Amino acid sequence: MQRKILESIATGLSCGQILDDLCQMIEAMVPEAQASVLQLDRDSASLSVLAGTTFPPEMLACFDRMLHSADMETGKDAAGSGKPCYVIDVSSDPHWNRFGETAGSPRIGAFWSVPFFSEKQQMLGTFSIISKKRGAPTPFHSRMLEIASFLAGITIRNREREESLLQWSTVFRDASEGMIITNAHGAILDVNQSFTNITGYSKDEVLGKNPNLLNSGRQDKAFFLRLWDSLRETGKWQGEIWNRRKSGDIYPEWLSISRIDNKEGKPFNYVAVFSDISSLKESERKLYHLAHHDPLTGLPNRLLMIARLEHALKQSLRNPTLLALMFIDLDRFKNVNDSYGHALGDQLLVNVARRLKSHLRSGDTIARIGGDEFVVLLEQLRQADQAAALAQSCIDALARPFAIAGQEIFITPSIGISLFPGDGSDAESLLKHADIAMYRSKEEGRHRYSFFTKQLSDKVKERLKCETLLRRALERREFELHYQPQVGADSGRIVGAEALLRWNHPEQGQILPNMFIPVLEETGLIQEVGAWALKTACRQMQDWEELGLPKIRLAVNLSAKQVSPESTSHRLQTILAESGLSPNRLELEITEHSIMQGTEKGNHLLNSLRELGVSLAIDDFGTGYSSLMRLKQLPVHCLKIEQTLVRDIPDDQDDQAICRAVVALGHSLGVRIVAEGVEREEQADFLRSIGCDELQGYLYGRPMAADKFEQLLADR
Repeated sequence: MQRKILESIATGLSCGQILDDLCQMIEAMVPEAQASVLQLDRDSASLSVLAGTTFPPEMLACFDRMLHSADMETGKDAAGSGKPCYVIDVSSDPHWNRFGETAGSPRIGAFWSVPFFSEKQQMLGTFSIISKKRGAPTPFHSRMLEIASFLAGITIRNREREESLLQWSTVFRDASEGMIITNAHGAILDVNQSFTNITGYSKDEVLGKNPNLLNSGRQDKAFFLRLWDSLRETGKWQGEIWNRRKSGDIYPEWLSISRIDNKEGKPFNYVAVFSDISSLKESERKLYHLAHHDPLTGLPNRLLMIARLEHALKQSLRNPTLLALMFIDLDRFKNVNDSYGHALGDQLLVNVARRLKSHLRSGDTIARIGGDEFVVLLEQLRQADQAAALAQSCIDALARPFAIAGQEIFITPSIGISLFPGDGSDAESLLKHADIAMYRSKEEGRHRYSFFTKQLSDKVKERLKCETLLRRALERREFELHYQPQVGADSGRIVGAEALLRWNHPEQGQILPNMFIPVLEETGLIQEVGAWALKTACRQMQDWEELGLPKIRLAVNLSAKQVSPESTSHRLQTILAESGLSPNRLELEITEHSIMQGTEKGNHLLNSLRELGVSLAIDDFGTGYSSLMRLKQLPVHCLKIEQTLVRDIPDDQDDQAICRAVVALGHSLGVRIVAEGVEREEQADFLRSIGCDELQGYLYGRPMAADKFEQLLADR
């Protein structure tokens, strides 16, 4: 962002265009937000939009009234106070309540604003964001706003310098930027006080000397040849350069040089204006660190680990060597949180990270990718035994107890190892296979490591047997549907039912869905079985309606394999027509992963469903990697919070935060929120308190056969 803006300044792009570009960059990084540069007119004490998205008129009117109000200097807006302002909820903020028509606007949830100033530290305006979503900016967003404000200030100050070139003497004296004036031969004629403040050299020390006394040595001869070529051809040069202070410290600056010609058109003077951008560089460094590191342990996060892994894979292809990925999961870490609290649990994670890192080689990368999960990248291995030895070293490292807050904590790891090139050719497959191997370690008793293997296991053999049985199950009518109630969070009334597939084998009894549904998907049988389930559920719902039972919504799962085929929409239309069920009473549930793949055929199907009047729910929301932009574009009516996020609330603070975020996101998009896996009253109370619309789980009823659900509806 910094480079693009500074390059735009250097190429002479207009101030308005540069600031518009800056706003667009920020909007791309903050979904559902609008950014603008607001200019303050000191004479009229009013704000106007200088660049970016135009704010709603009521917002500007609010700003103007606030500026004219008696407590302007103590008001919470950046324009009034001259300080950064982060209003996390406009509707409830006491300084905004008096402007109710603005605070209540559905377009404004939160307001973030950072001012920028002139050389005399007078406020010129603010870089401001309004967001549909309520909330405080993250550290990442705060840094981003500071950088944007800084860049907006540089852009506007640069424009003002150009406009006031005829008044350069005043600017020269008062400018916060360092300034140098030389003769045609490069001898320094004058410098301002800011030059001395930035470089450490006094005026007397540099008069008559060449500015190259500041040269840091970081720029080569070719750099300065291009600089002088630009001065000769265009009369100006702008760019980033590294110079050296009198103290010897090297620092970055943004430098603008202008050539002043005499009447004959020959160079007479050169004027250089520069800003110390050390703070901007430091902000960028911190911003990068926040985006690529785990804030708790300081280790690389998943994003940085994947980047390093992909780089290591390319290196291994050029110089064939063995590479290993270790997936480390702490055994029964939840028990630590439950027994000692999350604060101690967090400290344990920090200590585990330190101890693991101390037992690895200097070139190895360890990352925390979430919760109690760590991943270690091992490069330049000669044989797999080295990976095994390092895994055992990690196990041994954690064998010693941790002394934290007067407690002696014991923790053990389960480790899975995948190898390149044998176990995968890309980052995703290596990570997945290491994860699978880690679960093998869990199954075999924990506190050990396992290598990923491609040999057929008993589970694979069982799956092949399952496939054979499934091919006969439909014709033998071994499938049936069970229905689980969905209730209104506030009313407790049944408002819907989810149809769930069950397989009753004549010899093996009821087989769990997670044992056969993946096989249905892999073999393609899901198309036929899925159509049967949809047809049966719609017919059953219509039968209940004809019996005079309450009209409720029917939710049916749609497999990822059913999202793409073009026949699905036509088949659904036929089923609805044959059953007589109204389309607006049918809701299809598609997993977050499936819907976010965004294939062309999948998009066509989703649009077809919308045209039919069928609603769409995203199942297991919160466990995938949703694109908010894509989510906004989809015809979604409901988000279902995955039961693993509900299981540990209200005790787990992280799960609480995720549930709150999902509810806020869903409501900002105007969709319904359903929480799955509700088993305890305290879970229901918490979900109800954060605005969850509907609840589903054992607390309200287990999945039951059609006749039992019919009786439940009749009793209600």
